[in-house]
Amino acid sequence: MVSKRISKPYTLSITSSLLATCLILCAILLFPFARDVLLHDYALYRYSQVFQRINHPANTSPVFYKKYVGLISGNGNHCNYFVGELRRYSGDRQAISSFYAGQDYTGLGDGLMFIENGKFPAAGGNWLPPDLAVLSAWQGSPDEPRDQPYLVYTLHLDLDPVLELRCS
Repeated sequence: MVSKRISKPYTLSITSSLLATCLILCAILLFPFARDVLLHDYALYRYSQVFQRINHPANTSPVFYKKYVGLISGNGNHCNYFVGELRRYSGDRQAISSFYAGQDYTGLGDGLMFIENGKFPAAGGNWLPPDLAVLSAWQGSPDEPRDQPYLVYTLHLDLDPVLELRCS
């Protein structure tokens, strides 16, 4: 009896074609998710670029900078974009507040929070992303006891989340 064996080049060609077809199908199925993630990441990037142009008082210095995209509050029919910087200051709190009051960083919830007793004020906590609502999440603290931390931030509400899982 004569056996008909499939040649190695032919088997390799079929395997390669099947693998390529599977990869193309996976890419087609995952594209809507990837597209939405990229759109929201780009929106966050734009907001962070505007935020980075904020002027800060001379007697302050940065501790840590964070940005976040996701759902902070609401029912999931939008995405929230948070950009904030924890800074430290020595001096007059009122002077810091006055300095930032003259600036417009075009957000839904532009704000300034002074940290007291190592915690964010209760009223300001509603604007913070869940992962960043405690001071220890900001990875850093003032170097000297005389330095006091404060948070300057902006919050935006934008874009229908569609298939963005971070915003649902």
